[in-house]
Amino acid sequence: MNENLPEGVKVKSLYKAMQVLFYFTREVDELGVTELAEKSGMLKSSVHNILSTFEACGIVERNKKTNKYRLGVRVLELSNQFYQNNDIRQVMKPFMQQIADQEEECVYLAVMSDLDVVYIDAAFPAASTGGRNMTGVTAPPYCTGIGKAMLAFAHEEVINRVEEGGMEPFTHNTITNGEKLREELDQIRQRGFSIDNMEHEYGVKCVAVPIRNKEGAVIGAYSISGPSPRFNADRIKRLAASLQNMAKQVKNQL
Repeated sequence: MNENLPEGVKVKSLYKAMQVLFYFTREVDELGVTELAEKSGMLKSSVHNILSTFEACGIVERNKKTNKYRLGVRVLELSNQFYQNNDIRQVMKPFMQQIADQEEECVYLAVMSDLDVVYIDAAFPAASTGGRNMTGVTAPPYCTGIGKAMLAFAHEEVINRVEEGGMEPFTHNTITNGEKLREELDQIRQRGFSIDNMEHEYGVKCVAVPIRNKEGAVIGAYSISGPSPRFNADRIKRLAASLQNMAKQVKNQL
């Protein structure tokens, strides 16, 4: 495991133990002690002790058939506490629903967690049956409209770290060059909104704007997303204006 710990870490062993949880993903939901030891660079005995402690707390649970571990129900309880008590979500929810019904498109809300976009809520048109609930899903900021809307107003250090981390292509439209990304972020600052031109997923476009609190700090972003044929240039401008107008209305409530 990388010894370059983030600033503010006071209990090194606790930090390392918590990092073990992040190896569990949607794609890999069960892992054994040996696998986690290889991924983390820790001794198998250390990983076993960590998992045994987490199991006692309900943070992970062991599959008795495979002898591997997966996230436990306590993680769901903690995430639900965050979901129910998150200020930006509580404020934005009715406004997101208003836009979803008005534009008949899906609206998503996200925040940044380190270098990842984390979707924390969604609103769907009343008549919709096909909207995807992205709550809890993470994505890179450089290839999503909602991520670029936040990245454009982030500190230079954050943009540098995104570039240094490598920009994996998801589609032929994904920005994978640092210089091109910076040009895109400049355009976003000038016009006040971002566009995902099928950069993360083929067939899906979105337009997003940053959400600011009453001090003017960007604390998240929200987007309107839908099938690409419905998002021509004129409609994108109109959708962006709708999002920007609503963001101004909620600013003093955050």
